[in-house]
Amino acid sequence: MNNNKEILKIILMLASIYFISQFCRASLGIVAIDIAKDLNLNSEEIGRLGGVFFLAFALTQIPLGIILDAYNPIKIIIIMLLLIFFGSILFSLANHYYFLIIARALQGIGCGVCLMGPLVIITRLTNTKNFSFYSGIVMGIGGLGALVATDPFYFIVTISGWKNAFFYSSFIIIFLMLNLLIFFPKNILSISGKKNTLNLNAYKKILKNKNFLFMLPMSIFGYSSFAFILTLWGGKYLYLVHNITKSDVSFLLMFMAFSWSVGSIFFGIIEKKLRNKKKIIIYSAITICFLLSILCLNLNYYYFSLLVIFSFIGFLGAFTLVLISHYRMLFNKNIIGKVLTTANLFNFSGVFFVQWLTGLIIFHSKQKYYLTNYFSFSLAFMVIIFFLIVSIYFYSKTDEV
Repeated sequence: MNNNKEILKIILMLASIYFISQFCRASLGIVAIDIAKDLNLNSEEIGRLGGVFFLAFALTQIPLGIILDAYNPIKIIIIMLLLIFFGSILFSLANHYYFLIIARALQGIGCGVCLMGPLVIITRLTNTKNFSFYSGIVMGIGGLGALVATDPFYFIVTISGWKNAFFYSSFIIIFLMLNLLIFFPKNILSISGKKNTLNLNAYKKILKNKNFLFMLPMSIFGYSSFAFILTLWGGKYLYLVHNITKSDVSFLLMFMAFSWSVGSIFFGIIEKKLRNKKKIIIYSAITICFLLSILCLNLNYYYFSLLVIFSFIGFLGAFTLVLISHYRMLFNKNIIGKVLTTANLFNFSGVFFVQWLTGLIIFHSKQKYYLTNYFSFSLAFMVIIFFLIVSIYFYSKTDEV
């Protein structure tokens, strides 16, 4: 495709799809305190509520990989957006914890396609050289959904309450879905893979690849080392440990989300120029470990210091875009849907595991061992640092790309 206007139109529409996913996964973090108070939920239950979105997200990846390779991605995306809409409506109406769980699961299932679908379309439209660049733009612009889910969304919550805020925001999904139906270029809608891509033998090839296996720990703990802060625990950490007001918490998390969007565009550009994925990923992961370790220190941080730390974690958390590009280079284009969704299965299973595990650590360290909020969160952060260091070790064994 040589028409710049056509490409820009497609990229913006693909970014709008990812915008929805980013909003859904981050919006819980800003209202977790209010939901816990209204429904009398403990930290373990909040961790489970946050994690179920990512577990449902992860479980959709294998079937999505099969159908994205075989059928029209846009039609699949539109169907999944309907699931997100129904999940959002149910969340806004729920008065019981288990209805919230079901609602978050529906959102997670629907959002499972919101990045992989656009990436499959980008793969079919562009060459390998431009994959990271266009993916970075989609993730950078779409990542603003997480920004909207922080301070702007909190403003709506303060006016109407968290239930009404989720109810109103759900209709944005319908608007964007209709936008895809009406305005997405018809020649792209005709894209379709070969029917023999339903053949499951491709998974044997994927799971026997040495580099793919060494990359999986980084998929599990790379993105989750950033996501567990923005999408769930960052707000409670700032509120309980540093006594920051909820409005200031939402503002800080907004900067973290914005930094992630900027980082996505940055990594998409720099990866194209440097062509050394291993160094980018390893150095970024090491720096995140360092920043998390700073949060474990028992210091009275100024608000600006926390803003800088969280913003850098957000910026560097976007390095997983380069990891996706690394996966993209391992296999042929005709099975790319299966490759990316298999990697994403481990990616979001990791977020579920990390949110559930940190919820357990925070809950039991406070309730059973009577540790302070500071020690409870520090212990959770140190566990994440450990897993990320292990991931760096295994990733360092992959071949240079």
